[in-house]
Amino acid sequence: MQPNAILYPGIAMFFLTFSTILVLGVARFRAIHRREVSIKYFRTYDHGNQPARLHLLARHVQNHFEVPPLFHLGLLFTFVTGSVNWMAVCFAWLFVAARCVHSYIHLGSNDVSRRFFTFGLSLLALAGLWVTLVFSLTITA
Repeated sequence: MQPNAILYPGIAMFFLTFSTILVLGVARFRAIHRREVSIKYFRTYDHGNQPARLHLLARHVQNHFEVPPLFHLGLLFTFVTGSVNWMAVCFAWLFVAARCVHSYIHLGSNDVSRRFFTFGLSLLALAGLWVTLVFSLTITA
């Protein structure tokens, strides 16, 4: 398997995260322009309130900087140790797919049960990626 194959899910995850940041930025700009929130609010985040939709978007972006860094680290370790195999790549793509569905649910219907399920699936995929890495390292040691 080509070692670069493990990088593509990381690139996809980058674009998912980057797009959510852009959506939040545009939503904040529009909310300020419509006078739904004062620009002063964003200085310290305690001067007034922001609309619930902005809070949801901000929380979603923050979520992309909680578990996904462990994913990117797993990809990096898998790549630099030469541990890229079909299982690692499959777990990586499963993680990205679950995170895409999670984003769709969170920013759409926000059905907590479905969101929790997809979040759990992404955690299992992440664990699978790391277990595959550890297994690969112990076999080659």
